[in-house]
Amino acid sequence: MFKTNEERRRARFWHRLFTGAEAADRLRFLTLNSSDESIVLGIDVLKSFSKLVKRMRRKYGVFEYFGVVACDENEPLREHIHVICKGEFMAQREIEDMWIGVHKSIKPYIEAVDDVDAAARYIGNYLNTQSYRVRKYIISSGWVFKGWVSWSKWFKKHYGVYPDKMYPGILAKLARMSKSERDEFIINKLVKMEGLL
Repeated sequence: MFKTNEERRRARFWHRLFTGAEAADRLRFLTLNSSDESIVLGIDVLKSFSKLVKRMRRKYGVFEYFGVVACDENEPLREHIHVICKGEFMAQREIEDMWIGVHKSIKPYIEAVDDVDAAARYIGNYLNTQSYRVRKYIISSGWVFKGWVSWSKWFKKHYGVYPDKMYPGILAKLARMSKSERDEFIINKLVKMEGLL
């Protein structure tokens, strides 16, 4: 059992990160920085990221993410975003052009994630590192599947445990399905298992 709200928050963070990562065919690590110009102009990095996500989805289709908006304690105005994302191949140059367009800043960094654990630990370090200030944790609604948090809470309320405790890996399995397949599986198979209905 968790002793503090902080322990509960950390557990949720790790569970969401790994569940979504397990359901992905391809993962990338993306870092977006602020520039002197964006700071002087007072451009909010989170609003810029929201615009970037819309452009990425128009250009590449699927773009789901999990990450943090943070800054160094010594430079509180110079915020940056670190995310693990999934979706189609994204060209570095095109991402640079998009980020310049929305945030007046260059040098976004993107690379393929070969070691999900290492990438997750890198993002997770923001939970522990004292020299960084985390403004916000960000997660797209499709990182696992839309509605998975409320469905997991419903499951726990009715059956006393979260779905992954009763059926390890079930959330990642459901995330790989289409919505219609997932609905059919949940209603016709999963909930009927072991007399749940």
